Amino acid sequence: MTRISIPWLAIASSAILLFLFAPLVVATVYAFNSGSSLSWPIQGFSLRWFEKMFADRAFRESIILSLQAALATAVLATVIGTMAAFAFSRYRTRTASSSQALGRLPAMLPPLFIGIGFVVLMRLAALSPGFIMIVAGHTIVALPWVILVVLARLRTYDIELEEAARDLGASPRRALTKVTLPIIAPALVGAALLAFAWSFDETLITIFTSGTKATVPMFILGKLRRLIDPSGNAVAIILLLIPWITFAVAAIVLRRSGGLTAVLGQRTR
Repeated sequence: MTRISIPWLAIASSAILLFLFAPLVVATVYAFNSGSSLSWPIQGFSLRWFEKMFADRAFRESIILSLQAALATAVLATVIGTMAAFAFSRYRTRTASSSQALGRLPAMLPPLFIGIGFVVLMRLAALSPGFIMIVAGHTIVALPWVILVVLARLRTYDIELEEAARDLGASPRRALTKVTLPIIAPALVGAALLAFAWSFDETLITIFTSGTKATVPMFILGKLRRLIDPSGNAVAIILLLIPWITFAVAAIVLRRSGGLTAVLGQRTR
């Protein structure tokens, strides 16, 4: 068997990383360009395009809508996903196993397929596209990831702590709110942050469910169809930073709670 030398591996890895991150670097550089064109070299450093975007009422409305939809998705997916995770962890039956497998399906389906499904649903049920449908579409796809995170934490949770609280006279509800939920709270926060980050960045499903409303990804798509200038790069940087920061915070929270290790272990089984 021919052994691949380390230098070639390093060169190949560097080329792949360059291919992946070069567009991000270029977009970042042009976002701070003081000139009005995308020609090289840039004319100087400036924040004018960020100021221009935040002065645009349509952009402000789109970022508010994105934040509201992401927050609603995070809350809804976390509440539903936590209840489902409790059911899957406490009841080891065929029905629970089948439901858990079906719960993972939205994460494996193409977003285009889900978006078209929502169009059919809205037509059959006489529903109008808008904020509620955006949140519904985002929640369906974020839900499997919330279940995965919370379920992984529950399976490493010592159920004897809850049983001890019951033996000391606590009701099932009190044992849940005073013992179980505080212990798994970091996993719940991490799952909510993951749902928030995914929702904020989602585009395809939003196109089918938003109607006349525009989130930040849709705003930048519409802007790039009309005009290409450094302001599009400024919006792209904002669109990039918010989910990445949220994902980073979620990873830190999950790592400190042990949830990240549990999730990775569950994914490899």
